[in-house]
Amino acid sequence: MKKLLLLLVAVILVYAAVNHKFLMAMTYLHDNDTSNDAQAVTLLTDAVNNDQDRKSAFLLGYYYKTQKYNAINMEASHNNYLKAANWGDEEAKMIVAWNFYKGKGCQRNIAKAKELLTQLSIAGNEKAKEVLKFVIRN
Repeated sequence: MKKLLLLLVAVILVYAAVNHKFLMAMTYLHDNDTSNDAQAVTLLTDAVNNDQDRKSAFLLGYYYKTQKYNAINMEASHNNYLKAANWGDEEAKMIVAWNFYKGKGCQRNIAKAKELLTQLSIAGNEKAKEVLKFVIRN
């Protein structure tokens, strides 16, 4: 029982540490002080590289494709969305599929786009079904 309790506490602490990085990064990105953006990117990158945190990977993907924060870097955006997708984020997988279809931040790969959209469609994602129909027609 004591071991189980210690394990539970350890899991909660790890979860809190990962979420702390993400939440602090969100705070830095939304405080209207661009001098804090680098700190946000550092926290998110740490959460991605050390904790495999899909929320942080998704946010970095958004960060790198949004001119509000910095010069657009579609390759970095795609790579971070790809990590989030590989870690189970369906919205990131949709974005990655579209990037492959359009060749945004990656080499155009329609077969890969269809593969990802098919996976999402089989899982019941209605938006993916519509996008897959579009990709097949075009």
